[in-house]
Amino acid sequence: MESLIRSSSLAGFENLVRQYGVNPITLLEKAGILPAQLRDPDSFVVYAHYLELLELAAQACDEPCFGLKLGASQSMSTVGLIGAYMSRQPTILDALNVAQKYIYLHAEGIVLNLALLGQTSCEVRFVRLSDEKHEFEQKSQLAVCLVNKILKELVGPKWRADKVCLRQSVAVKQRPLFNKVLNCEVEFNSDVDAIYFSSAFLSFKPQLNDAILDTLIADQLELQCLNKLPDEMLQIEGAMKILLATGECNKENTAKSVGLHPKKLQRILTEHKTSYRQLLDEVRKSEAMRLLQQKHINMTDLALRLGYAELSIFSRRFKLWFGVSPTEWQQNLR
Repeated sequence: MESLIRSSSLAGFENLVRQYGVNPITLLEKAGILPAQLRDPDSFVVYAHYLELLELAAQACDEPCFGLKLGASQSMSTVGLIGAYMSRQPTILDALNVAQKYIYLHAEGIVLNLALLGQTSCEVRFVRLSDEKHEFEQKSQLAVCLVNKILKELVGPKWRADKVCLRQSVAVKQRPLFNKVLNCEVEFNSDVDAIYFSSAFLSFKPQLNDAILDTLIADQLELQCLNKLPDEMLQIEGAMKILLATGECNKENTAKSVGLHPKKLQRILTEHKTSYRQLLDEVRKSEAMRLLQQKHINMTDLALRLGYAELSIFSRRFKLWFGVSPTEWQQNLR
């Protein structure tokens, strides 16, 4: 089975390409990606097609730093709920552990390794960005730039990497741009793609970023508008889907997300002859069925995405719904 990546990883792609007078639709089709896939940030595209697209864009725009510029236009919201979950961890170390554990839910083709180097330094190394040293350079630029930006958003104004290493080489005239965008020393022709920074940052408390959730919810509502489904209940369900994986999917937060007072939310639910608990159960049930159709999904990760603290709790609930375990239900799809 081919590796996949969320289409949100191409956020800003069309705008950046147009700045160079190039038609992004032509590039997308040439790489085997449907333009419609970019409208839903949670849809998936084939990772190999994504890599090809970045290299095609760099060539068509005659821009060797295309990946760097695209990464500079993105933010923590690019990784969706993973970013929201990271911002709610007690320390930067915990946030990075979340990234290590769940990054495959955003991009199956990337692995992050966090390592302590002595007493004062840390390394975030990017594994499997490419198979060859000079292959898919744009992806390396984008990934390193994006993770650097995410760390800056989490840490705040004090963030500054000590050094960034890239396996690729670039022309001397392009190096100042890397230094400016990454705001640190950049070493090229390295043996690794990695970010190095002070271990003191690991104990920092991440900056809470409610704007990520607001953006995710807004995107969900926008998709509903595009589908001509501006119903109050659909807005409430959409907010629940977004909040599930954050561990903060309660009545108060759901009401806030859709601009309602909790009492008004309760009145709407009563009018539809349901309760918050019942609707939450239905949302979890429908999301479980939808996600189980992705054969590659890990059951523990699925449970966490649905807001369950443990796989065993989710499994018991699923069996109450359908009379079989999640694994058995998924096997019956084949």
